Amino acid sequence: AAGAPPGEVVSNDMTLSYETGGDTITQEAVAEASFTVDQRLSFTFASLEEAGTVNVEPGASAQEIRLVLTNTGNEAVPFDIDVAAVADQLGLTLDPAGGGEEGTYSVFLLDEPGGTPVAYDPSGVVSTGPIPADGSRIIVIRATIPRSAGDGALTSFEVSVAPLTPNGAGPQGAVRGQGLGAVDIVYGDDGLDGSELSETSYQVLAPQLTAAKDVVVVSENRSGEFSCSGGSPDPEAEAFIPGACIEYTITLSNAPEASSPATFLQFNDTLPEGVTFDSVAANNGFDELNVEGAMISGAVATLAPGNSAVVRIRATVD
Repeated sequence: AAGAPPGEVVSNDMTLSYETGGDTITQEAVAEASFTVDQRLSFTFASLEEAGTVNVEPGASAQEIRLVLTNTGNEAVPFDIDVAAVADQLGLTLDPAGGGEEGTYSVFLLDEPGGTPVAYDPSGVVSTGPIPADGSRIIVIRATIPRSAGDGALTSFEVSVAPLTPNGAGPQGAVRGQGLGAVDIVYGDDGLDGSELSETSYQVLAPQLTAAKDVVVVSENRSGEFSCSGGSPDPEAEAFIPGACIEYTITLSNAPEASSPATFLQFNDTLPEGVTFDSVAANNGFDELNVEGAMISGAVATLAPGNSAVVRIRATVD
């Protein structure tokens, strides 16, 4: 609870009574003591995110980290908030206006959950405006993650808060020695130093994809009688001569250490001039395969970490 406000005078006096000549004599207010309530300048500051980290995907917009600043003192106080991106593997830059462009982050303040966010520029000393005793502000860091962000990429933020003077012009220091009739200002935050720091971060969860393509000779078919669509490979075939049956192998893989599956994965491949499509020799993992002339396309709904999709395409050399 906030308690009595600073400047409030607390006083009391005492009554004295005694007996004399068979009477009781009472004297009111024979002694008095008073003091002025001082200001307890205290506050708490912490991330609202579990474990302090928000997991994000490449290209995701409006990704939010939320922290809460609560004034636990006995007087309304403005604060300054500083936000610094450290260990910035995502390469995020500050956009004070909150435009939401790719690769940027912005800072907003909310009076309450679900309230209207107001853009806040953490550069320099900028007042939040007075936060009443027992009142809070929610600090929101909102970012648009680069599409190029790789799996495991991390950007951490150091967010610090410090109280300001009532006019918001500069830091509010401790004030002592004002005596019983004036107001001292005493720090009551965790470190008793008028500053609190919270660390929080974005971490990218993404697939780790690789694509491979190779081509081998199945049969040189020098007799012209080899069935390219169904014939068994000749281990000694190596010459890419006209009429030869060749086989392309296309492999899409998601690394075992990837943080997430790849979804709606697609490839498009066009056979080169001088080669004519013959058949699909094998398909292991593709949910869809389509052939239109020399264009071959395939799709996988979900490719989990550690899995691969492989297709083998046979063709003849013109």
